Amino acid sequence: MAASAPRDPNDRRWRGFVAASARLAGDAEPADVFAAILDAVITLLDLEAASIGLIDPTGTRVRFVLSRGPAKLDEFEVEVGVGIAGWVAKTGEGLVVNDVARDPRFFKGIDESSGFQTRAILCAPLAHEERILGIIEAINPNRRDAFTEADLELLTAFGAVAASAMERARAVSALRGSNAELRAAASERYKLVLGPSRAMRAVLDLASTAAGSSSTVLLLGESGTGKEVVGRAIHHWSTREKGPFVAVNCTALSTELLESELFGHERGSFTGAVAQRKGRFELADGGTLFLDEIGELAPSLQAKLLRVLQDREFQRVGGEKTIRVDVRIVAATNRDLRVAVRERTFREDLYYRLNVITIDLPALRERLEDVPGLVEHFVEHFCREMGRPLLQVADETLACLRAYPWPGNVRELQNAVERAIVLTRGATIRVADLPRDIREPDVGAAHAGNGANDVPDELDLREAIDVFTRLRVTRALAAAGGSQTDAARRLGLPQSNLSRLMKRLGLR
Repeated sequence: MAASAPRDPNDRRWRGFVAASARLAGDAEPADVFAAILDAVITLLDLEAASIGLIDPTGTRVRFVLSRGPAKLDEFEVEVGVGIAGWVAKTGEGLVVNDVARDPRFFKGIDESSGFQTRAILCAPLAHEERILGIIEAINPNRRDAFTEADLELLTAFGAVAASAMERARAVSALRGSNAELRAAASERYKLVLGPSRAMRAVLDLASTAAGSSSTVLLLGESGTGKEVVGRAIHHWSTREKGPFVAVNCTALSTELLESELFGHERGSFTGAVAQRKGRFELADGGTLFLDEIGELAPSLQAKLLRVLQDREFQRVGGEKTIRVDVRIVAATNRDLRVAVRERTFREDLYYRLNVITIDLPALRERLEDVPGLVEHFVEHFCREMGRPLLQVADETLACLRAYPWPGNVRELQNAVERAIVLTRGATIRVADLPRDIREPDVGAAHAGNGANDVPDELDLREAIDVFTRLRVTRALAAAGGSQTDAARRLGLPQSNLSRLMKRLGLR
């Protein structure tokens, strides 16, 4: 796909190519790289305009991210395969089109949108390691009547260098983002599990010890107890700290999409797979892969995951090449996997592979002495986020929060504090600012037995609906042994809808 650079070392443009490539090697930010690429192309080929388009994460569209010259294409999109840019993105082959009016691939909508008149286009792929990242276009030569094959050779070679610079910039940006995330996690997320309770201290002591090894860790606990926070802590305390932490929710996608998400796919392996894509295992190489809701993994993926845990190798979807990775697995679930093994919904051999170091996270009702510290943290966080002066929490409010059993655990407490901060008009959070089922727990208990008939009349309609919905969801989860998939079936909902509903109600 990538052609070699112009052969003649005395060619002025060859010297310019070398100089431009050297400049790209010094840029670290993606925006700077894009700008440097276009400036160099316009100078080397003496153009009216130039643009860069990147293939979006779905592999179905080309989005123009930057342009130079009168053709303003920034944020313009075309489908892969549509127009000259879409054709090059789909095929990976460069094009010389010196009269766009005669080429049926030319998409007139771009000129109609930008008001620019395109006469000729030179378009080359941005290719890196046999993967098409996007395209680079040279538009309307200034001093020549037509683009030449030598021009295409130069642009294609420069596209390969530019794609490499773009990937390097992305990696640097991702690393900076990862470091910033770790710093944020240290200052914010870890506060969600820290506290004076003996139960949580025991969890963190075990997590700290486990972090010193490369063994698989299985985190058990109800939804909302902080399993991902502990997983990030294990990564942060380990020798893999400088590597990536990649999280995957095993219930968020269908089985087919999740397989592609985990293991990647080859170009053409299924409808819509227009480019090769790395999976989460490859992206987590050298770091930690966090598999949330592992208990909901489909049987076909359980078998494939078992092989990765045993051999540390796999193939992408539609591929034959064996890929080896160095990944530490931290898995989490709110299901009792021993029950799932007995019911033959979870592989016994996979369970024993995962159950090397098991850490049980206590429910918030089992560590109520941690509630004041968590409330203080959430008040500081949301006041800062909303631009409000720091609010105080009345003693009776704190007592009320400590008395509540928190079926939704830390997430439910977080939602309750956020709601109180939004609703309070004074400088102090009062009991009246809390949700009804928290400030009047006896009311909640009274209607826990018989469903809709026991929802108190004094609740407004929205609160009554939430009370009833929370009750139905809680019962379904209990009957399903914590399985969101089974609970969704019992409720007649798609699993993704149940997951969103639980989040809104503070149950996950």
